[in-house]
Amino acid sequence: MALMLCMPLCVTAATPQYGFRLGMSIGSPVPLGNIPAGATGSALVGLVAGGTVNWDLGGALSVVSELQYVHYGSSFSTPLDNQPYIDLVPVRSADGSTVMYDVRTTFTGTATGSFSNDYLQLPVLAAYRLSEKVILAGGFYTGWLFANQSHATGVGRVGIRPEVVEKDMYFKEKLNGVDYGVQLGGTYLLTQNMGIDLRTTLGLTSIFDAEFETINDTVRNIYLHLCMAYRFD
Repeated sequence: MALMLCMPLCVTAATPQYGFRLGMSIGSPVPLGNIPAGATGSALVGLVAGGTVNWDLGGALSVVSELQYVHYGSSFSTPLDNQPYIDLVPVRSADGSTVMYDVRTTFTGTATGSFSNDYLQLPVLAAYRLSEKVILAGGFYTGWLFANQSHATGVGRVGIRPEVVEKDMYFKEKLNGVDYGVQLGGTYLLTQNMGIDLRTTLGLTSIFDAEFETINDTVRNIYLHLCMAYRFD
């Protein structure tokens, strides 16, 4: 994160060049190092669109700041074995009304669903012009979740009850509002102003709230961005 803090001090004297990126994302949130046996998933394509500002530092070095919309999606099916679970149990009170109580229990079964998350993302990257046609870039990003249609349904057993039931896993309610990580990649220039940009994004924090016990692994956003990049003169 120190790189993001010091970059503004380095570019105050540089003349900015503006541009935009438009393309797609593909990937999935992944529990790195602890993927359950039998878990499956499919990467889904999303939109990447936003503006860029490039500060030339002289020579082959520059700093790139971006503000972009990204959609991250995927589908999944994963086994859950005796995972902590908060069950909402309806209880009828004396006056005839129904009150919902949180009951701490466990869930064993399979969760199936999809991620569909929209972020406003701010990458700050250091760029190095390797050759006339190739530019390498890397740095950090912060993303703010502003729309979320993620969901998961669990089919299995709650606690010690023998019957198989269908339960909401509350994925939508338990997503983190902020995501941050690293981006690494490069641009191949087709012309002086236009190029093809390929970048990998690796989240450094879990997409789930730390207090979400049902999914207690660190699940990180891992996506590729493939974009057309254009810089105005």
